[in-house]
Parts: sequence; C-alpha cells; structure tokens
Amino acid sequence: MRTNSSRVMTRSSRFAAAAIAGAASIALLAGCAGSAEPETTADAGAVDEDIRALLPQDVLDEGSISIAVDSNYPPLDSEVDGEFVGVEPELWAAAGELMGVEIKATSVQFDSIIAGLQSQRYDASFAGFWITDERVKEVDMVSFFRSGTQYLVAGDSDVEINSLEDLCGLTVALQSGSYEMTYAEEAHADCVAAGKEDVTIQGYKTQDQANLAVQSGRADGTAMGAEVAGHIAQISNGQLKTAGEVFHETQGGIALPQGSELSAAFQAAFTELIANGRYAEIFEEWGISSAEIDASEIFTAGG
Repeated sequence: MRTNSSRVMTRSSRFAAAAIAGAASIALLAGCAGSAEPETTADAGAVDEDIRALLPQDVLDEGSISIAVDSNYPPLDSEVDGEFVGVEPELWAAAGELMGVEIKATSVQFDSIIAGLQSQRYDASFAGFWITDERVKEVDMVSFFRSGTQYLVAGDSDVEINSLEDLCGLTVALQSGSYEMTYAEEAHADCVAAGKEDVTIQGYKTQDQANLAVQSGRADGTAMGAEVAGHIAQISNGQLKTAGEVFHETQGGIALPQGSELSAAFQAAFTELIANGRYAEIFEEWGISSAEIDASEIFTAGG
C-alpha cells in the first residue's frame, strides 16, 4: 500500500489539478488504493472558540482528526500527485480551521470505510456518503450536500435509464459498497419476478473502473451521485453522457463512529460555513451549486 504525506491543494492550483484528476478518472483504471495523510494546519486567526469547545478532550490533546477518504470520486474528491482536490478537501480544510485542529486524511477503498469507522481506526469519513436508514444503523452521519442516483452511458448509446425498472436486460458497472449496487440488486430481483430479462451487475472497487467498463463496452451503464455524474460526463469529451433523470433523491454527508462526540463539532462547523458564505463558494467553484443544502443535520440510529 502506497503511503505519502501531503496537504490539501491550494486554491491557485486546484482547477489545473482537477482537470488532471478528471481526465485520469475517465481514461485509466485505478490501481490498488493508496493512502495519503495531508496535514491541514489550522490558521489560529480562523478558529471559532464555540466550535472548538465542542471537541472531545482526546482530540484537543492530539490536535488532529483522522478521516478516511474515497479519493476516486471527482468533483467531491480526487488525489493528484499526493494532494487531495475537490469539494470535500476544501470543506474539511475549512472545518479544520474553525475547529483549530489538523485534519489527517487517508485514501481508503470505499467498501472498507464503514468497517474502519466501526473499529475506531478513523474518526470520520468524507466519501460522498448518502444518508439512508440502513447506513445510519451502522454509523452516525452529518449532512452537507444533497444527491440522488443518475446513470451514465456511452456517448453513442441510445439507452435511457430514468428508474430502476429501466435496468431490466442491461449490464451495469457499479462501485462495490455503494447504494447503487444495492438498488441494482433489488432491480434484478424485481425484473426476474416480473418475467423480464434480468440485470447483469459488475462490481468494481472504484468508480473510475466502473466508468471505464462503460467506455470499453463491457457494460451498458454506471450509476453514481447526480452531482458526480454531471461532472464526469462533462469532462469525458463525449465518451460518456447522462442517461436520464435523477431518482432516489437524498441527503449526503460525512460518516462517524456511532456515538461520536465529533458529530456536533462538524455540524457546527458546516453550519458556520453555510452562514459565512464559504460553503456556497466551494460548491460554486466546483460546479455543483445544485447540491447545496440550507442546514446541516445530525443523523443517528436513535433519531
């Protein structure tokens, strides 16, 4: 496993890096996931003492928060030359400044993140998580965006996917551990029960790999969050396009171990970033203003 240390990329260089990351996600298979541990050092002048007061003592003593990241999901998160770029890196950097702590991020395969949180290996995760009843039974969550399912198909395809019913008879390439995988499995069962052609499901470790399966003709389509789908289609130079409308609309956010005291601190940080305009600035700069929410909420198994 590759390990290196870096920081969140500066604002002056992020757009060039984002273009590189986007091109890589379209053109290349992702290799074995590595890990990076960027240290986002807080600016003492930006610390919000009310938010800092919400941090547990062990975090104050340590001076840092460890997070797991899915670094193959632009524009939310990508890793370029050992540096993280995207909406989430800028958001966690801004939250870290308000808390007065370093945010130490490690790139982790998406389907192993929940287990890492449950074992307390990580304090939190920024990985484009959807907030669902099933997921909240496993981890606590704090919202910071809204999303929904959208499919991509090859640029010359005439396939349209506006609902799960449209998957009957198709081959879909999906990221392992994602809710798109769960929904496709449900669609497969429904298609078979209705006497229609079944759904052939291919599972991949990263979204990059699923995208390439569609480009290479091994699959008819791939699904992801709508805010990501539009970005991927835009940078694919016509190789991919959106296949229909957004469905399964939901909120998304960060995940934390159940009972984590950090939930309140992150919610307060997101609330302040929404109020002071930095949140909207980040989303606008990355072209996903439609994914903004008005207020951050905490979701737990206990309600």
